[in-house]
Amino acid sequence: MRNIVSILVFVGLICGVFYIVTPKPQKNLYDPGVYCAFCDPKVLEAQTFYEDDLVRALYTHKPIYPGHCLIITKRHVPRFEGLTEQEASQMMQTIKKVNTAVQKVFDTSAYLLLQKNGYEVGQTVPHVHFHYIPRKAGDDSEIAFIGRMFYSTIESPLPPQEMREMVTELHDAMLAD
Repeated sequence: MRNIVSILVFVGLICGVFYIVTPKPQKNLYDPGVYCAFCDPKVLEAQTFYEDDLVRALYTHKPIYPGHCLIITKRHVPRFEGLTEQEASQMMQTIKKVNTAVQKVFDTSAYLLLQKNGYEVGQTVPHVHFHYIPRKAGDDSEIAFIGRMFYSTIESPLPPQEMREMVTELHDAMLAD
């Protein structure tokens, strides 16, 4: 019982610190004038490894684990409920393709999908997106995962050369299918 209480206290502390260090928007996240990283041509050029007519897959600039990707719509849509049926379907198909590529490149066996709608649940980019976070066999520590989530928010972004290498490797894996 004491171990469970210790774990809960630790998780609570990590979540509290995570909340404190998460950037807070200066104005309403959904105002038309708010900057959107997923509409920024520089971000898209540097991080996109797959795209079709409706959806893009990006390698994230601060991966929680190697292979952490983002699946976004091409059209600027702030929340999931704003997607068309075709966009939602295409996102799911892209997630399947990304999974196949990430398994090849990073030798992963499982993944977590995370999608946030609203500032109150931690959405910081006003553009619908899924986080695809892969895991390997043996990655079974929830505490380590929470720690990695926290650490990824405060660490520096990937250097440009490393980002190019990841994007190229994932792009090539997507083409191989």
